[in-house]
Amino acid sequence: MQVKLDAADFNSLWDLSMEWGQDWKSQSDRFDKGISYEWKFAYWFEVSYANLVLAREYLKSIGAPFEITNDEGSGWVILTNYDHAFGAVS
Repeated sequence: MQVKLDAADFNSLWDLSMEWGQDWKSQSDRFDKGISYEWKFAYWFEVSYANLVLAREYLKSIGAPFEITNDEGSGWVILTNYDHAFGAVS
């Protein structure tokens, strides 16, 4: 199966996005151990694991590095330097 996604599709997949960084270390107990706080953005997928998979594949297709972690309070999270506002890696 092949699915072609664009930036607008990616934006409809996540439930919440926020800037990521060192400030999140104070809440590290919520996330998987060993995650990086060097990423710029976090995208939460609270309801649909399928949306997480589609978003992951979109980031792969544009060559954007990322990391996936679990947030015990809110589901899955993709950490990346991809900025949805500009549709590019910053």
